[in-house]
Amino acid sequence: MPPSSKRTAYKTRAAPVRIFGALDAGEQAGRLPVAFGAGAAFDRADLAQRVSALAAALADAGSGRWLLYTESSYAAAVSLLALARARGTAILAPNRQPETLRRLGAGVTGALLDAEIPCDAVRRLVPLAPRGGKATRDAGMELDRDAPLVELHSSGTTGARKGTVKTLRHLEDEISAHEAIFGALLPGDARIFATVPHQHIYGLLFRLLWPLASGRPFSTENLLHPQELLPRMAESPASALVSTPAHLRRVAAGTGLSSVRATCRAVFSSGSPLDAETAKRVAEQLGFAPHEILGSTETGGVAVRQRSAHGESWLPFPHVEIERSGPDGRLVVTSPCASEGESLGDGRRRYSMGDRIECSADGSFLLLGRADRIVKIGGKRLSLPDMERELEVHAWVDQAALVVFEHGSEPRVHGVIVPSAAGRAVLEAQERRTVGAALAERLAGHFDRVLLPRRWRFVNELPRDAQGKLPAAALRALFDDRVRDPIPVRETRTPNCIEQRLEVPDELAYLEGHFAGTPIVPGVVLLRWMRSAAAELLGEAPRVRAIEALKFPSVLRPGQRFDLRVELADDRTRLRFRAADAERTFASGRCLLGPPEDETP
Repeated sequence: MPPSSKRTAYKTRAAPVRIFGALDAGEQAGRLPVAFGAGAAFDRADLAQRVSALAAALADAGSGRWLLYTESSYAAAVSLLALARARGTAILAPNRQPETLRRLGAGVTGALLDAEIPCDAVRRLVPLAPRGGKATRDAGMELDRDAPLVELHSSGTTGARKGTVKTLRHLEDEISAHEAIFGALLPGDARIFATVPHQHIYGLLFRLLWPLASGRPFSTENLLHPQELLPRMAESPASALVSTPAHLRRVAAGTGLSSVRATCRAVFSSGSPLDAETAKRVAEQLGFAPHEILGSTETGGVAVRQRSAHGESWLPFPHVEIERSGPDGRLVVTSPCASEGESLGDGRRRYSMGDRIECSADGSFLLLGRADRIVKIGGKRLSLPDMERELEVHAWVDQAALVVFEHGSEPRVHGVIVPSAAGRAVLEAQERRTVGAALAERLAGHFDRVLLPRRWRFVNELPRDAQGKLPAAALRALFDDRVRDPIPVRETRTPNCIEQRLEVPDELAYLEGHFAGTPIVPGVVLLRWMRSAAAELLGEAPRVRAIEALKFPSVLRPGQRFDLRVELADDRTRLRFRAADAERTFASGRCLLGPPEDETP
């Protein structure tokens, strides 16, 4: 592709889109769909009335900073529009854990939370206020676009939580750019499905605000399982999928995506670079490769690539300028959508990201890995991404991730491996320690021995978060010899049920003494994990009065994966639980909740 066409491959012209355009609820516009899912559909008239009702309640309660967490993306849309009208700011909690809500709720005016989420420390309103009265277009509609609308919270590189403020201008300019670049791919009736949460910047923009402003109906819920997602996409007149590399990798592993080839118009992926094999599988089944988005909470979207057209190269968005800076060759972004970094006085900010790049004369660039993933061991520099790529060409390895531990005065590298089919066969025939030593020996042909991984873990999937990222803390937890909790793989929730896909760590502390040579997970440990899941469902530790029908039909061993399901009865007095895989049940029973008999009034 010639440089000129590569540079302009995504440039199109489109009028700016505005979030509040969705509140146009005239007689005809009011019937236009906004969102769908969970057996319900919502139109503009419904949106306008709910926003008016909630904005009035917010005005009565007092403007300011409001903690916001809701599972429904439609409820989140109502909340954001109402807060903007009431001149408030949404503090988007990244999860519903009690400690997260307690910490982020300190000092807020109130909280907008789903009804079943316990949070008694602050005044609260339910995001989907009851409909009533007519929608109003008051003075709050004339908004200061530089007023803060959301404060996003995500895990930083140190593991600490930090808040990033986005104004209405940041968000509307960003989604206007999306419409200009990608809008031609999607007809007006295209339904937007997503597997990413709206609590983070990528999900907020692509699954909620862009569809809301452009008039395309969006799913209110995350559909993580292909058997739920794909039939609904196939039934739609046109659709698009907003996802992550981890999810696309699972969906594209089979042939299920072929069932939506006639209706799916685009697939978006972000969180980390998508591997070439997954991009190829998606393209084979849909006829096009995913559009990968590079960006950050601080900068918004920075660049895009579609491997079928651009190979490994990334193209900066038209409103973004990029440069390579410093001895590490870091990516420096100048953008009007950046909310942190050096202010240039013209609405743009200049922000240095942690990615290393190599620039091309045509304006595109290649990613070379993270600058913060270069370590020095024994006086020698090691690029962790380079070693990971070398591992992934081995026939035994499907995916590899390296994590660094401090060890005295020198760091040490440990490796986490998702084995290929060939690797699994070797692991069944040999001890894991032997397989790890063979992988290290292979690396010794490319890296100094002082740099080689000292310990290995073999897992079915890398422990990615909801954004598809790979937290260093989750990798380190795999090497905790005192680990007492299972490794989380995925989780789904409804108001009365939590389902977790878990894996038993090889180094689980409770395996000691149970039993030499054939370790098993004690039944009391499965009850402990059930209680922990129940606490997440209830928002507090369950008060178990009695356990009935308790059974442990099969033994659970280290390295095994299983599904833990905990379901709360409608009257909230009983819990049913089951730990099982496709073939066996490891534990089941039910709990009676409430105070002990001698505490009952």
